[in-house]
Amino acid sequence: MSRKNFLKIVSIVCLSCLPYISTLRGDFVFDDSEAVVNNKDVTSDNWLDCFYNDFWGSDIRSNLSHKSYRPLTILTFRLNYYLNFKTLSAYGFKSTNLLCHVLCTVLVYLAIKDMINTLNPLLKKRDDLDMAYITSLLFAVHPIHTEAVCGIVGRADLLAGATFFLVIIFYNKSMTMNTHKNFNLGIAMILAGMSLLLKENGITVLGFCLCYDIVTKLYLKDKHNKLDEFKFNHFLIRALVTLFSIVLFLYLRWNIMGASKPTFSQTDNPAAFSKDIFTRVFTYSYLYFLNALLLIWPHWLCYDWSMGSVPLVTTILDYRIIFSIFPYIFLMLVVIAVFKTQNKNLPKSLLLVALVLTALPFLPASNIFYPVGFVIAERILYIPSAGYCLFVAIGFNKLFKRKNMYKTAVFLFSLLIFFYGLKCLKRSLDWRNEYQLFVSAVSVCPLNAKVHYNVAKALDAKNMTNLAIAEYKEAIRLYPEYYQAMNNLGNLLKSKKSFNEAEFYLRSAVTIKKDFPAAWMNLGIVLAAVDKFNESETAYKTALTYRKIYPDCHYNMGNLYLELNRTEEAMKCWQHAVNLDPTHILAWTNLLAFLDNNDRLETALNVIPIALSQLPTSPQINFAVGNIYGKLELFEQAESHFLKAIELWGKEVQALHYSNLGVLYHRWRKFKKAEKMYKAALKVEPNFQSARNNLRRLKENQRIRNHY
Repeated sequence: MSRKNFLKIVSIVCLSCLPYISTLRGDFVFDDSEAVVNNKDVTSDNWLDCFYNDFWGSDIRSNLSHKSYRPLTILTFRLNYYLNFKTLSAYGFKSTNLLCHVLCTVLVYLAIKDMINTLNPLLKKRDDLDMAYITSLLFAVHPIHTEAVCGIVGRADLLAGATFFLVIIFYNKSMTMNTHKNFNLGIAMILAGMSLLLKENGITVLGFCLCYDIVTKLYLKDKHNKLDEFKFNHFLIRALVTLFSIVLFLYLRWNIMGASKPTFSQTDNPAAFSKDIFTRVFTYSYLYFLNALLLIWPHWLCYDWSMGSVPLVTTILDYRIIFSIFPYIFLMLVVIAVFKTQNKNLPKSLLLVALVLTALPFLPASNIFYPVGFVIAERILYIPSAGYCLFVAIGFNKLFKRKNMYKTAVFLFSLLIFFYGLKCLKRSLDWRNEYQLFVSAVSVCPLNAKVHYNVAKALDAKNMTNLAIAEYKEAIRLYPEYYQAMNNLGNLLKSKKSFNEAEFYLRSAVTIKKDFPAAWMNLGIVLAAVDKFNESETAYKTALTYRKIYPDCHYNMGNLYLELNRTEEAMKCWQHAVNLDPTHILAWTNLLAFLDNNDRLETALNVIPIALSQLPTSPQINFAVGNIYGKLELFEQAESHFLKAIELWGKEVQALHYSNLGVLYHRWRKFKKAEKMYKAALKVEPNFQSARNNLRRLKENQRIRNHY
C-alpha cells in the first residue's frame, strides 16, 4: 500500500470515530433491552442456542417469532459479554459497534476503489477526484448511521455492511485476476452466506455482484473492446454460481424460519393491512421518497416511525402524491444520464453501480416482495447510503472537472462533511440514554403514539409522575386502543391513589385485550384498594387463567386474602409465588413476617435456610430473619442478620431497622448497644415514637439499677 493510500485510510478511520467517541459511555437503549440485556442467548453458557432462536431469543419456528435469524450477530454479543468478565457493559458493546462502523467505512473505500479501477481502466487519475475516497468520507459521517452505530442492535447492520463490501472486493478479484479466480469467487459466496446470518438484507450483495458483473462486461465490451479480459465462460460460471447461491441461501433461510412468514400488527405497518391498492402503492411510494429524503437531508431522524407517524395516502387529493412520484422521476433521470451519448465525461457505468448499490439492498424493506414490520427504519439505510454517497462523489467529480470550479467543489464538499458530521454528533448524543432518545422523537413524529408512550416510561423512571401521566394520556388519545399505555397509566394513577381513574383505564385495557394478565392483576390491586374484594379476587383469578406462571399475581392475591383474614390461603399464595420465582423478595418477606406474627416459629426455621439460599444479600430477608431469631432468643444469629440488613440498606436504612436491633440488644441485656441503636433510629426519624419510648424505659431502668 502506498503512503498516500495509507494516509487516506487513517483519515477515514479518524473521521469515522469523531462523531461517536463522546457517546461511548451511554446506556443500553430502546431495543437493546430485548435483544441484549434480556436475551438469554447472550448470557447463557450454551453457545449454540442462538442457532435455534431468532434475534430476540425466541424460537425461530414459532408463529410469534419475528423470524429475524442473525446467529452470528448474537455470537458477537456473547463475545462482548464474556470478554467483559460475564457482565453486560454498554461501553464494551458500543465500542465494538464503533469499530465495526470504522471497518465498514474502510471497506467501502476499498470496494469502490476496486470497482472504479475495473470500470474505468483508462481513467486519467490525475484529472479526476478520488471518488472512492470522497464516498468513504461522506459515508463515515452520514447522520443516518447514528442508529446503527449507537444502538447495539444496529450491529447486525454494521456487520452485514462490512461483509457486503468484503464480498464485493473478493468478487471483483474473481473478475479481474488471472489466477485464483475460483478461489476468490468461493470466498465471496461464503462471505455472502455469513452476511445473511448477520442480517437478512446481506443476501442482496449477491444480486449487486451479478448486476455489477453485467454492467462491467457490457461497458468494457462496448467502450474499450476488452472482451478477451472477461471471457464469456468465466462470466457464465460466476453468474451460475451466484444464482445458485442465491437460491440455496434463500431456500435454507426459508426452512430455518419454519417455512412461514413473520406476522406483524397493523400498528407496525398500516399500509400492508390496507385493502385498497391505490393506498398501498402511493403510501409505499411516499415512503420511498421519505427514505431518499433522509439520505439527502437527514434532519428528521427518529428511532421509531410506527403507529401513525406517516398517515396513509388514501385520496388523489393528498398533496403527498406529488412527492411519491419523485423516486421514479429520479430513476428515469439516472437512466437518461447513462444513455445520453453527448456527455462524454460522466462515468456512466459508475452511475448504474451507484443506482444498484442504493436500490438493491433496500429491496427487502420495500414491501414489494413481502410486508415488513416497520414503516421507516434508519438502520436499513446503512448499506444503501453507500450508493447515495457514491452519487454525491460522482457529482463532485463532475463539478471538479469544470473549468474554474475546483475551489467551489472543494468548498462545497467540505461544507457538506462539516454539516453532516455536526448533525451526526448531535444525533449520537441523543442515543446516550433513553430519556434523550425518546424526547428527541416527539418533535419529529408527534403523531406516533409509541413515542409518547416511551417518553412517559422514561419520565416515570425519573419520578416525573405528572408529566408521565400526561404523555400516557396523549398516547391513548392518538391510539385509543393502546392497552399497554392504559395499563401503565392505571399503575401510575394507582400510585397516586387516584383509584377511580385507575380502575377506568385498567378496565378499558382488559376490554380491548381480554387476555392481558398484567392489566387484570393491576385491576385486582386497585379493586382491593377500594374494598371491592370479590371483584378483586375475580380479577386475580382471571389473570392466572391467562398466565399460569405468574408469581406477582399470587403474591398480590395473598395480600388480598390477608386483608380478608383468610390467612391460610394467604400463606399458600405466597408459598406458590416463591415456588414459581425463588427470588421473589416481597413474597418471601410477607411469608416470613406471617410466620413470625403468628408464632409459627418452627415452620419459620425450616423456611429461613431456603429463603437465605435464594436471596442471601436481600436486606428485607435478613431483617425478617433477624426478627424471627430474636423472638427465639437466638441473639447472636439475630444480631448477625440485623447488622447485615443495615449494611445492605446503606443510605436507605430506616428508623425501624435500628429500633428493632435496639430491642434485640435491650432483651439481650446489652444496654449500651441498645441505647446506641435507639439513638440511631431517632437520628433517622426524630419523631419515631417506638424508639423514643424504648430509650426512655432503658434510661429509667438504668437509673433504678444505679440506685440499688
